[in-house]
Amino acid sequence: MATERNRLDKVSLPNLGRRFGSGLKNSHFGPNAPVPVPQRGGGSRALNTPEEANSSESRIALHAENAGLSHYSDANSAFADPSKESRDNSVTEIDFAELKDGTLVELVEDPKDAGQACLAVWKDSEVQFVDRLEQDGQVFVPLSRKNEVLRHLRLPSAVTPYESVPALLRGLESLIAQCVAVDEKYVPILADFVLNSWLVDRLEVAPYLSVVGLPQSGKTTLLRVLSLVCRRPLLIADVTSASFYYACARFMPTMLIDEAGVRNGRTLRHMLRSGTTQDVLAVRKNRIFHCYGAKVISWLEPPDDAALNSRCVLIPMFESKSTALCRTDEPKMQQLTAELQAQLLTFRLENYKTVKPAAVAGDEVLRPRTRDLLRALSACHAQDTQRCQGLLKFFESGEAVPLEPLSPEHNAVLRALFAMIHIGDFSFIFISDLADKVNRFLEQSGDRLRLLPRKVGAVLTSFGFTNRTRTNSGWVLYLSQQDAEKLHQLAACYGIDGFKDRFLSMSPEDCSLCRAAGLHKRGPDLPPAPPGYQVTTKELDLRRS
Repeated sequence: MATERNRLDKVSLPNLGRRFGSGLKNSHFGPNAPVPVPQRGGGSRALNTPEEANSSESRIALHAENAGLSHYSDANSAFADPSKESRDNSVTEIDFAELKDGTLVELVEDPKDAGQACLAVWKDSEVQFVDRLEQDGQVFVPLSRKNEVLRHLRLPSAVTPYESVPALLRGLESLIAQCVAVDEKYVPILADFVLNSWLVDRLEVAPYLSVVGLPQSGKTTLLRVLSLVCRRPLLIADVTSASFYYACARFMPTMLIDEAGVRNGRTLRHMLRSGTTQDVLAVRKNRIFHCYGAKVISWLEPPDDAALNSRCVLIPMFESKSTALCRTDEPKMQQLTAELQAQLLTFRLENYKTVKPAAVAGDEVLRPRTRDLLRALSACHAQDTQRCQGLLKFFESGEAVPLEPLSPEHNAVLRALFAMIHIGDFSFIFISDLADKVNRFLEQSGDRLRLLPRKVGAVLTSFGFTNRTRTNSGWVLYLSQQDAEKLHQLAACYGIDGFKDRFLSMSPEDCSLCRAAGLHKRGPDLPPAPPGYQVTTKELDLRRS
């Protein structure tokens, strides 16, 4: 709810085209009453010109200036020609604006006409719905819902006070549990994502959800539920690159992509990778696009894209035959989600200026990208230590962002190199010799893969081992104590497929670096075999090569 630190200095509202309600505070606001509401996803700087009024456009212009790129001064000019009325009368269509005096203007559904949009004007914990706003000689009007994309975005039409952030999250968790058959440990994550979507434009990193499951496992149902409560949800089954960039740059929706791997998979994955960070731009035909925003993607299986997978929180789905689940199209569910959306809009408006990601105690154990995801999801309830710690434990478990295994090439080089540094006083090796050992290991383990010295050198570079010198006998790799520590860290982080402790010239217990990396605590390579079951393995001892 509004607090003293959230409230803006009292300044008279600009001229309004029409008003709904009488400006009452701290009461339930229906379609015909003013309501406490925050703003929408755009930059937080004050607007001084009509061209800057649209947040999506001003955001594009701002980043283009920072990058030294040419840009369009108005969003309409980036996607379509502005209307003659806008040019002649300085009438600017907006979906969000923060005016110079701190007034926030948000696009909402017209409470009197669901087919139209209007502007919610927020000032001093009060909201008024208007269809025209005048200030400093400028006229702002809402975007027309005749726009093909905007017509399908679910916008709130009322603002309702909420009890507290924990209560709001409990309401979201209850909705998800009633409609979707998903493991209960993922329900809080889904609720956090919904809450995050209402303030994602205030964060540097946008979280993604990767929903994975077989047909009829409930993936589409989950997306439908999220589309009822996320901010500006856009549920799609297919999308071209042009439409993707347009929708993201123009409206910053919560993109919900169903069965993303059907076609255009490679192009889609590229676009998704560029949309998680606030300051990353896409340039297409001399135009600047900003595809940042929260997104949910459903797949039959995770994509073969380690970079994208590391940006997503995994939500596995399984088929359920439960008949107790509620349908999203039931009137009671529609009413419940409308109320939640109105409360979420209030939450956004009250916290827009103050929300920011914060470190979670103990999150230094996570990898950088996973840590960014944790801080983004916890930003909206950073004061709730218990919930933040629950999120941290979930991420620590490895279930949120499963660690991607190394490629066969990288694993083979790491496997050979790790064994070799445990052979006495090891400080250098010829790349050709390392390639021979890698290929001998691969051959005796039954793998048909073979690596040339050039490929081995490329893999070493990706690991960060670059201290190499050209000699008359070929390239030599030099390894320092720091490189040895790095190698142990890689082994501890990724694991080494097909490796046995007996390949080493010493026990991991006797290696100080193995102990420091925790490699001496690793369990057996295989679980105990059932009674009567004989396990056959093929081994290779590199010490004899």
